Amino acid sequence: MRKIGYIRVSSQGQNTARQKKALKEIGCTVFYEEKISGATMERPELQRMLEELEKGDTVIVHEISRLSRSTKDLLEIIDNIKLKGAGLKSISETWLDTTGDNPMNEFLLTIFSGLVQFERKTIKQRQEEGIEIAKSEGKFKGRKTKLVEGGKEEQRMTAIIEAYKQGKSIRDIRTTFKVGTGTIYRLLEREGLR
Repeated sequence: MRKIGYIRVSSQGQNTARQKKALKEIGCTVFYEEKISGATMERPELQRMLEELEKGDTVIVHEISRLSRSTKDLLEIIDNIKLKGAGLKSISETWLDTTGDNPMNEFLLTIFSGLVQFERKTIKQRQEEGIEIAKSEGKFKGRKTKLVEGGKEEQRMTAIIEAYKQGKSIRDIRTTFKVGTGTIYRLLEREGLR
C-alpha cells in the first residue's frame, strides 16, 4: 500500500522541486522522476513505475498533465495502473481518484484528458500560424544559432559559410568546426544558402 509519486517536466532546464515537495507533503515515499515530453509513451521512468507497481499502490501526480498530454496515452496508462490493482490520484484535480469504483470519476477523467489534448493542439496550431505570418513578413528566421556575431564566434560563422560554399559536406563541417548539424542548417538558412 505504497504512495508513489510520478514527477515529470518537459525539459532539462525545468525544475521538479515544486512537484516533489507537494507529493512528499501528502505522504509519497517512492518517486519516479523524469525530464521528458509528456507527448510520448517512451519515458523510461514511467515504464519502470508501471512495471514495478504492486496491488494496493496509489500513483499520485501533481496534475494530470504530468502523466500524459495525450488522451489515448493517458487512458492507456490508467488501464495499466488498474490492471496492476493500483489506483491513481491527482493533487490539483481532486476529482481524479481511481482508488474506488466511481463511474463519475471515469467520466470526468475522459472529458478532462480530451480537453488537455485539445488545448495542446490549439496552442501548437496557433504557434504554426504565427510562424507562417512572421515568415511571410520576413521576420522569422528560425531558432537562433549558437554561433553569435562578434569575435571568435563570428569568425567561426564566416568560416562555416565559406566551407559550405566551397562544397564541403555538412558532416565535414560538423567535424571540423565541432558544431551541431542543426546549428549549421539554421546558419545556412539564415544566410539564404538552403
